[in-house]
Amino acid sequence: MNKRRILFWSGFVIVLGLIVWGLVASMNQPSAGLSLAEPAPVTAKDHVIGPADAPVTLIEYSDFQCPACEAYYPIVTQVFQESSSTMRLVYRHFPLPQHPNAVPAAVASEAANVQGKFWGMYNMLFENHADWTELSDPTPVFVGYAEKLGLDVAQFKADLASSTIRGIVTADEDEGIHIGIDHTPTFFLNGKELQPQQIQDYASFKAAVDAAASSSPR
Repeated sequence: MNKRRILFWSGFVIVLGLIVWGLVASMNQPSAGLSLAEPAPVTAKDHVIGPADAPVTLIEYSDFQCPACEAYYPIVTQVFQESSSTMRLVYRHFPLPQHPNAVPAAVASEAANVQGKFWGMYNMLFENHADWTELSDPTPVFVGYAEKLGLDVAQFKADLASSTIRGIVTADEDEGIHIGIDHTPTFFLNGKELQPQQIQDYASFKAAVDAAASSSPR
């Protein structure tokens, strides 16, 4: 094999390697520019706070263990508190496979929901994120949260092991996959996905909610 041919094949291998690397890297990033299908309509099965007739509905697909979801938690909370008369917040589970404690945390929130304390557990999980996310078994921490929320702990423990409760989390996850979600958090405002520039900070997020409120008929 002459020198020119060696250089040609060496260059070909390098270019091919770069192409493969780029494809692998892109598969680990949120799908930029791809339009998601609309989320399922809000029903009585959803976790909702805010007026039922609010002109703005914010749906969040989230993973309790996700660091980005934790970072957005105070922003979403502040936006809701300052828009509580015009906005309802809907939370849906989308536990990511790389987060081993995401499903147990989602199940804990549903077990709390059985006793009317979903949002209390939601706050506990995000506000104490560092206490449980890296544990090999976060169950004792979740039981401690249940005690602080005044839940029937025996009932809570039984519900943690319930296949019915696990099925609720799976149903949310399946719906998220169906509409094309591949990362968390993913937000929909009145059925339309919020783009990164609309949620880059509190000001942009609040502006998007206010714009939706002003353009929605009441």
